[in-house]
Amino acid sequence: MSNVRFTLRSPKSETETPIHLVYRLKGEKLVYPIGIKVIPKYWKDQRVRNVAAAKNKVSINSLLNNLENKVTAFVDGCIVDGLPLSKYTLKKFLDNYFAPVNEKEKSFFGFIDKVIKSYEGKINPSTGRPITQGTIKSLKGTKAVLELFETAKYHLSFELITLDFYYDFIVWCNTKNYATNNTGKHIKNLKMFMGEAVEHELTNNLSFRSKRFVVLKEEVDNIYLTVTELKKMYNLDLSEKPLHERARDLFLIGAFTGLRVSDFNDLKPENIIKRIDGYRLKVDTKKTGQKVVIPLHPIVVAILEKNDGKPPKKMADQSINYKIKEVGELAELDDIESTSKSKGGLKVNKHVPKYTLIKTHTARRSFCTNAYLAGVPVIDIMAISTHTTESSFMKYIKVTKEQQADRMAQHPFFTDKAI
Repeated sequence: MSNVRFTLRSPKSETETPIHLVYRLKGEKLVYPIGIKVIPKYWKDQRVRNVAAAKNKVSINSLLNNLENKVTAFVDGCIVDGLPLSKYTLKKFLDNYFAPVNEKEKSFFGFIDKVIKSYEGKINPSTGRPITQGTIKSLKGTKAVLELFETAKYHLSFELITLDFYYDFIVWCNTKNYATNNTGKHIKNLKMFMGEAVEHELTNNLSFRSKRFVVLKEEVDNIYLTVTELKKMYNLDLSEKPLHERARDLFLIGAFTGLRVSDFNDLKPENIIKRIDGYRLKVDTKKTGQKVVIPLHPIVVAILEKNDGKPPKKMADQSINYKIKEVGELAELDDIESTSKSKGGLKVNKHVPKYTLIKTHTARRSFCTNAYLAGVPVIDIMAISTHTTESSFMKYIKVTKEQQADRMAQHPFFTDKAI
């Protein structure tokens, strides 16, 4: 008797319900949806009943018979040949049966294309939300860079992703004058592609998991704007520069709420809640999926009221980045900042006016830093910023040792007023 069984997901339903293939082996049970539905009243003895009202009964039963024979033959073949047989290997067999991987998709770049396509609309298990377009764009960028590397060096395959490849790739990226973090991003994405290839049993090459196959990462000099500097921006009369004014207002909303650009640049009137003691902003954050509720600073309230209680219209991120630098220049935020960044494997030091370093993410970092320096409890700031650990939060904010000491000096313990 076959171990293959076909069951209905909702056997008491009055409407169509999916058919599942069920297989038990070695204490494991695989339940596999086969992508076909049937009305339960037309279902009997694991097949569609031979009644006139049952749609596609012949083709469905033929598919079930063929599938049962194929699974039985696969299991028998594994046993006879001494091949691994588990819930995992059976699922892989069924995946390939219903959506076979063609030869192109088994190739290095063909498989990368398939992975990227599969990620569009896929749910990120860590957030429970669809994978962002930013992630998809990053993966496509890595594929393009690997294709350039292949043109310059040698034909790529799964088996060639070794430590020798790793070192050659880094040297090549340096010749292209890539920033260290940019190179590291491509290595990270490549490791993900290779992990998927191993899961799909297209390779058993695990060189990418070596401790020496590390993702390059460099601490980047990021600035924040003080509350005084933010107010200088706010006080500018930009009525004759409407696009600069909108970019400025969006940026200031981010700087006083801690939202990422993907959130503060996509606010709707329904995100604004009016309370007796003031306004609140309620947002389902796009990146993490977490809900945050933020009390609104008077500057944000003033911006909303100027727009008839509505957030400013959305702008392209690149436009905000471009115009907010000009706004910073108009606000005379021109203190000289020292920056260092590795490009092409070499450390590059620069001294530039502060306004040239302002970008959309500066708003979020400014909020976290200013709130911390103002004495807002770290746990409350993290509830808004969605940092998961205090250590990661402290690395994120831009606070000197002197500023930390000044903040502590205001605490009752240091003023001898502690109870």
